[in-house]
Amino acid sequence: MTDKHTVSANEQKIRSDTPENAAKCTMVSTTGTDENTEPDKLLYVQQAQDFFHEPVENENTVFALVALGEVEKILENKLRYDADPDSGKGQLSDDPLRNQIYHLVVCAALVARACLAAGMSEETAYTLSDLYIQRADKCTTVKQVMELNDDMMMDYAGRMRRLRRTKRLSVPVRKAIKMISENTGKNLTAKSIAETIGYDRSHLHRLFKAEIGMGIHEYISAVRINAAKGMLRDGDHSIADIASLLGFSSQSHFCRAFSKAVGVTPKEYKDDKRP
Repeated sequence: MTDKHTVSANEQKIRSDTPENAAKCTMVSTTGTDENTEPDKLLYVQQAQDFFHEPVENENTVFALVALGEVEKILENKLRYDADPDSGKGQLSDDPLRNQIYHLVVCAALVARACLAAGMSEETAYTLSDLYIQRADKCTTVKQVMELNDDMMMDYAGRMRRLRRTKRLSVPVRKAIKMISENTGKNLTAKSIAETIGYDRSHLHRLFKAEIGMGIHEYISAVRINAAKGMLRDGDHSIADIASLLGFSSQSHFCRAFSKAVGVTPKEYKDDKRP
């Protein structure tokens, strides 16, 4: 069995040596033992290359902030760390692109778990996780994966923020929001929503405006535009199909509404080829 003090001495040598010599020292230090494993080798090489993993408390802080919907604090936390794609990450693949994708997959699982524990529905948490993993598989550069990972974290955080706010909303407004989110492709109006959930239209409109900060019609439009963004990014639907699926009266109506809300046309947004 290798002596503990000998291993410690080898570790000190490896930290100040080259990556190539680190690999050699790893082989020497474990030769003839039952501990000559690939994880051991990887650990020594990472130490020699000054690799480091994100401290557990930092990871926990980030996922806690996402679960709490603290969008601004997440952005502040992000600024503290280097933009280096390997900053704070272990090596899961020799290929830089695959390495980033693998880390995104791990991150997707952890953030979904954190949001589930904080009250997000299983369907939403797991569907989002699957969606971002599928998008990652289409990425062709490390930068795209990093940006996608940021988008994923902010998407989860934004949804958790809305969820926490929704819990403080009145029953009529919660029912209206639920109906709108479940029927994005239907031609909903304030009147049809009020009739369906059993409330006076004028009273519902006043409550909605006071609690959400916008009218029912504006909210419906915002929900549709956000759904359109996701469909345009995925690239699986034509602009005409998206307009029809989301309940717009025509493609031109959809294009006008999208351009007004986003500042670019649906085609420009789609051609941007963001992940």
